[in-house]
Amino acid sequence: MAPHETDAEQAFCDAERQLSAAYERAVEAIESIPDAQKSFESATELANDLRQLADDAAKVRARGAVRIRDSERLSLAGLAERLSVSRARADQMVRAATVKNDPPKET
Repeated sequence: MAPHETDAEQAFCDAERQLSAAYERAVEAIESIPDAQKSFESATELANDLRQLADDAAKVRARGAVRIRDSERLSLAGLAERLSVSRARADQMVRAATVKNDPPKET
C-alpha cells in the first residue's frame, strides 16, 4: 500500500485491476469462440454489460460530486470549478445523484 493510502483506496485499486483482468479474459474467450455468430453475440453481450457498468460508475461519480459539494459547502459554480467541469456538467451530476434509484433489474 502506498503511503497515506487508506484500506478503501487499496481495495479500489485491487478491484480495478481485477476488473481489467476480467475484461481481458472475456475478450480472449470471445475471440477463441470458433463459431463467428456466437462470438459476435458474446461480444454484444459484453458490450451491453460494459455500458451498464459505465452507467453505474457515472452514478457513483455523481454521488462523489455531491459528497464534495456537501462536505465543502460549495455552490454549483464552486463545485464546477473544484471538479474542473462546466457549471452545466456539475448540475447534471448533482441531478443524477439525487434522482430516485431505478428499480432493481432482474437478472
